[in-house]
Amino acid sequence: MKFEKSLSVSELTAQLKGLIESSYSSVFVKGEISNFTHHSSGHMYFTLKDKNSELRAVMFKGNNNTLAFSPKSGDDVIIQGKLSVYEARGQYQIIAQHMEPAGIGALYLEFEKLKQRLKEEGLFDESQKKNLPRFPLKIGIVTSKTGAAIRDMLTIFKRRAPHIKILIRPALVQGSDAPKDIINGIKELSNQNNIDLIIVGRGGGSFEDLWPFNNEELAREISKCIIPIVSAVGHETDTTISDMVADFRAPTPSAASEISTNHFVEATQSIHNLHKRLIDVSISKVSSLWQTFDSLSGRLMIQKPSNVFNQQKEKIGHLFKTLNMSIKRIINFEQSSFLNLKTKLDTLSPTNTLERGYSIAYKEDRSIIRRPGDLKSGEPFTVKLHEGELRAKKEKSQYQNKEN
Repeated sequence: MKFEKSLSVSELTAQLKGLIESSYSSVFVKGEISNFTHHSSGHMYFTLKDKNSELRAVMFKGNNNTLAFSPKSGDDVIIQGKLSVYEARGQYQIIAQHMEPAGIGALYLEFEKLKQRLKEEGLFDESQKKNLPRFPLKIGIVTSKTGAAIRDMLTIFKRRAPHIKILIRPALVQGSDAPKDIINGIKELSNQNNIDLIIVGRGGGSFEDLWPFNNEELAREISKCIIPIVSAVGHETDTTISDMVADFRAPTPSAASEISTNHFVEATQSIHNLHKRLIDVSISKVSSLWQTFDSLSGRLMIQKPSNVFNQQKEKIGHLFKTLNMSIKRIINFEQSSFLNLKTKLDTLSPTNTLERGYSIAYKEDRSIIRRPGDLKSGEPFTVKLHEGELRAKKEKSQYQNKEN
């Protein structure tokens, strides 16, 4: 009978859970919050509804503690999360991982789409990022010239590394014209001489305020810039496309100044520690030498200074004689070696070879003639003897086939 193959409620619910969770692992849903409860455990429970349907929702503490707003019943929101089934009641629900007010939800969706596309292109890959210089001497900054961020950054640079030259390129950091102005700022600094590092950023603000730093053209300009770029946008909890594509992301503009000068501070501290250690070692060594001096002084007072002097004088005399003998032995050995080498060299000398009756034939360009074929018929040449030279000219050979 077919009833024998029936499923239990738990089995059917488990199968539905598997299907739903695998098919809807990441979805965006827009709706109005109702029945909102922020439980003492930190989790949020609510219903997401529109005019026709309702959807149970939960946002656990680990995800909701970074929300930039406090949700409540009646709010229109956009949720990003995954569908799941609460098996005990057989109800499907959405587990929210991110939530934004519906007013900026469209921006957030655009942000997610751009992030995914640039990620797939490899713009966020660590292999594409350049290393920051350890000791930059000239740093360019693209930011607002009137904000608190630039004042804080300059204060930190002055305190930690006053020798670094800072070049500020003022730029718009908010509004529709900001991305192009920031791009132009990066290009201008890239064309400057000896710029070691560029910092791009601004202070904190809302998601909309930081939107210029989620611009695709700006992201691509940062990626292709030949000079390392640090992105320092907003606060630590803010993340923009510029942060993801930059060679390094600083949580705040002030942190960017500190990161850029870390190696200077560490080197200064190391020098300070070594200097202190050198002083401590020197003091310890001087103290030890003074103790040795006092001990030797006491021993010298007991012995007769004249005896000590005579003993040292005899020792010096003995060492002097030993040194002279060693020097003479070395000189004799080197002279003998020199004569042996000279004899061998003379034996191999071309002059001695000529003296034994041999001669050397040269062409006009002083190159040695090794075979008859090296000369043309009638070509003059020189024969060097032990004493003097002979000038000659090649005659036509009767044995042309043997010249070579």
